[in-house]
Amino acid sequence: MARVLIIDDDQLVRSSVGRCIADMGHEVLQAGSLAEGLAEARSGVDVIYLDLNLPDGDGQSAIESLHAAPDAPEIIVITGVGNNYGAEGTLTRGVWEYIPKPASPGIVRESLASVLEYRRDRLGPGRTGTGNTPEAAPATWNPCGMVGHSGPMERCMAMMRRAADSDAGVLVLGETGAGKELVAKAIHANSRRRNGPFVVVDCSNLTESLVESLLYGHVKGAFTGAHSDRRGLVAEADGGTLFLDEVGELPAALQKSFLRVLQEHRFRPVGSPRELQSNFRLVAATNRNLEAMTRDGLFRSDLLFRLRTVEITLPPLRERGDDVLELARYFVAESCRRYTLPPKKLARALIKGLTGHDWPGNVRELRNVLEAAVIEAGRDTTIYPKHLPSHVRMGILEAATPRRPAPPAPAPARPLREEITWNGLAYRDYKRIRDTSYFQQLMDVCEFDIVRASQLSGLSVASIYRHLAQAGIPVGGHGKGRGR
Repeated sequence: MARVLIIDDDQLVRSSVGRCIADMGHEVLQAGSLAEGLAEARSGVDVIYLDLNLPDGDGQSAIESLHAAPDAPEIIVITGVGNNYGAEGTLTRGVWEYIPKPASPGIVRESLASVLEYRRDRLGPGRTGTGNTPEAAPATWNPCGMVGHSGPMERCMAMMRRAADSDAGVLVLGETGAGKELVAKAIHANSRRRNGPFVVVDCSNLTESLVESLLYGHVKGAFTGAHSDRRGLVAEADGGTLFLDEVGELPAALQKSFLRVLQEHRFRPVGSPRELQSNFRLVAATNRNLEAMTRDGLFRSDLLFRLRTVEITLPPLRERGDDVLELARYFVAESCRRYTLPPKKLARALIKGLTGHDWPGNVRELRNVLEAAVIEAGRDTTIYPKHLPSHVRMGILEAATPRRPAPPAPAPARPLREEITWNGLAYRDYKRIRDTSYFQQLMDVCEFDIVRASQLSGLSVASIYRHLAQAGIPVGGHGKGRGR
């Protein structure tokens, strides 16, 4: 019997899904909010049915915390928000299935049977997971300098371990500065190719005129300046790992030929009459949306399929929680050793600022900022916010400053006739009430500016003068612009 938790603010959904699960002989737990669901998950469950649109938060943001609960439960998203809202984000975070509402009893039973079969296969016959903790990482794992124990990073590391155990192609996705090359190095260092070369190709710096020579090599006399044979990077990676950084920048002219190289592991140096062979393992990385590029005809779909046998998404630093402080202390210690400075600790005010900053440049930005802070602090034993570069201090200050509501936009200027109507001074009102006070009000509003009074009332300047004379209202000695 498995323990199944349903997190949904709709009582009807909880009851109907729970009834299906109970009829299958499993224990059902229910929660009407995210906070209740997180509390229930800590008691140990096997499967969680999770709604995304909850009254106290977005269910998608809690997926990592739920995955990290005791017994590492599998998560099935079941949501009524249309257009597959959140589907890509949830699937990237490793949910078992994404089910739109309304879900029929058959779909619920099928999804639960499938996920429990998986857990039995993974944990052994007669065990679904309750009371067992996830498998520990092997003691021999070499993190290659990767730091962090947050939920997102633990999931990423687990995928890296699986990738290292195979020889399949790996595509690493993530923002600039998140550490994609470090992921590739860790996969290589923990694979059976660890003793082979790790060859880096920066695709953003490849020019179409030299790219084939750089990758495949050339023979003497192949082109002007080819004074001797030269091995390409594909040949250099024989027996090891070829890392294509920023593979989204790979020139279109090379994508077709490189696809064949991936499939056959054979290539022809420029100017050579024969092909050579290289037994390399490919790891590629990019911060671009390759699927969108394939739709726009900028990247070959067949090459993308070949690259993404295993796909690993590296979380940005802003989603890694306490990893920021762990990384900060690591980088400070590293910089102190490099510059032979005394060890330093982080001031409380600095800790608050570091954890509140978005770090758009991710881990790379954090490392550079703290290196600069260590140099600025010199022989001081504590790093304070004043030691940070000014642009980072400004970013931290802006993040900590409450945003004031924008002042209301000024009302649009009224047309002159609408303005006079709005002020109760339309000339038709005078014709209706025959009250000489109308012209006194008109002069007060216009500060005895006859031209302005003419514009507001719709009367000619001559008519204004005539009515003022009839009403006995002098035009001299008052206001401004009299009789302009």
